[in-house]
Amino acid sequence: MRQLTIGDEYGKLSVSAFSLGTIPFGTGWNEQDSFALLDRFAEAGGTFVDTADSYNQWHPGARGGESEETIGRWLKARGNRDEIVIATKNGALTTDPNRPSDLEVWAGLAGKAIRQSVEGNLRRLGVERIDLYYAHIDDRAVPLEETVETMAALVQEGKVGVIGCSNTALWRLERARAHARSLGLPRYSCIQQMHTYLWPRPDKAQIDTITPELQDYARVETDLALLGYKPVMNGAYTWNGDRTFPLDYDHPTNAARMRTLLEVADELGTNPYAVIVAWMLQSDPVVIPVSAARTVEQLDAQLAGVELHLEPELLRRLNEAGTESVSF
Repeated sequence: MRQLTIGDEYGKLSVSAFSLGTIPFGTGWNEQDSFALLDRFAEAGGTFVDTADSYNQWHPGARGGESEETIGRWLKARGNRDEIVIATKNGALTTDPNRPSDLEVWAGLAGKAIRQSVEGNLRRLGVERIDLYYAHIDDRAVPLEETVETMAALVQEGKVGVIGCSNTALWRLERARAHARSLGLPRYSCIQQMHTYLWPRPDKAQIDTITPELQDYARVETDLALLGYKPVMNGAYTWNGDRTFPLDYDHPTNAARMRTLLEVADELGTNPYAVIVAWMLQSDPVVIPVSAARTVEQLDAQLAGVELHLEPELLRRLNEAGTESVSF
């Protein structure tokens, strides 16, 4: 699988062009199934595994951290730590398993909380260093400077290789990067937001999505990598003409985009998931897919897009689909 480079002058990582999402590992997916997906991903040349300390605290009976623990056991069992790039996150782990969605009891992004979180991340993963560490879900109750300086300090101390953020507004990302740059500190060189081929409704909050403005920013800030999670929207692209779109994506324009996507997949003799992955990787700027799968077959369907080439005319059709009838 082809590799991409992310990072800045303080640290760089070579990562596979597809990142395996692992939210259900250890909860929704049992260990055998989780290991099978990890094994297949590694066999296909995948090196980039994405998790978080909060995964999957929303599953009944879970506490958070199960995904990291499962990955840690897999790394130990396979003896392949040096071959795998681990991305994990802090900030959204609940302190009360009975209230997993209540932001008031999440760990947050204060300096002390980040330092406590990283020790838990390292312990659960069974590693000495985290390759990519995200500030997960912006915490506006904490001074941004405190979060940025603490994250940068983890790089300087060798506990973390590269830092980034997730679910963060563009203006906050810019301020964070500017502050780090002003002090000569490692800065956020990655942002992970929701991204898929269908367009969200214009009334959907844009804080957690890759917007055209963020893409414009990344074209200028060439040391900033974009990563898009939920590219296949939990199977929504199995739509056959009569399926209801997810609420935030339910509008007439997406019917036209879906038809074009399915037409292109049919013309190429592949599946729509592969086309979405290829479309992301051939976007300007590139968006690295971060995606989960329930089965090895579902994973393979997505991985087929990593090497799929879309001719300029196909890219044009995909990008322009729906623009002739935008109506909400």
